[in-house]
Amino acid sequence: MPVSARFHDLRNKVLASVDDKFAEPVTLMFMKNGVNDPARQMVTIDAVLRVGEGKNTSVAGGIAAAWRTRIVADKAQLHIDRATYTGPQPKAGDKVKAISRHGEPFFEVADVDDRGHTRLVLNLNEV
Repeated sequence: MPVSARFHDLRNKVLASVDDKFAEPVTLMFMKNGVNDPARQMVTIDAVLRVGEGKNTSVAGGIAAAWRTRIVADKAQLHIDRATYTGPQPKAGDKVKAISRHGEPFFEVADVDDRGHTRLVLNLNEV
């Protein structure tokens, strides 16, 4: 069992304060082979979701107005408080639904950074 460092209580209070102001409800949907994973039930949690500005760029990489094909290539991340999260471990391929945002956008988990001691960070792609 890990031994708690002296700063953990303060860290948890700071994270709770940040989440109180910036967290929003999201639903985590755990997938296996493209369908819901029966071994990991979906959960709705409050977490900090940060999404890029959604700037469009042309396929050519410049600002050429002649191109009709454009892509959105900004990053999104979900920051989950490790001290309060009790759900299953997220994995690449799982889904996140931003249930309080207009249109309830879906994101797919590209990868998970689980090495930090404060947050579980899910790097997301919008689907």
